[in-house]
Amino acid sequence: MCDFVRAADFDWLGSFAYSDQEGATAFSLDEKLSLREIERRRKHLMQIQKGISKRKKKALRGKEFDVLLEGPSEESDMLLEGRTAMHAPEIDGKLYIADVPEGLEPLPGEFYRSQITETHDYDVVAKIV
Repeated sequence: MCDFVRAADFDWLGSFAYSDQEGATAFSLDEKLSLREIERRRKHLMQIQKGISKRKKKALRGKEFDVLLEGPSEESDMLLEGRTAMHAPEIDGKLYIADVPEGLEPLPGEFYRSQITETHDYDVVAKIV
């Protein structure tokens, strides 16, 4: 799986630990990994993805996108949140808008041309241009 994630070079990826579910093929296996080993492997996989994501987000700096404004951020009253066509709602990282031109009153549900100004492991920060 780790080699596949490296080769696939995903923009975003999430993972979850296996849990026994009746009807799943692995449910009937006699030898199963410990919960500790399952979590160790999940964290290792996400560490690989973190490096990929960080590199890919960094490549977005300075680029412009049409951003659908979703509204105020849950993180801070000083930020707005939006998403581009490459962001799946409630799944992918966040796009925060930290800078709005003077006199503009951005409205949720509207699109605004925005430039990526800052990047993090999974999230990006933009300004409306």
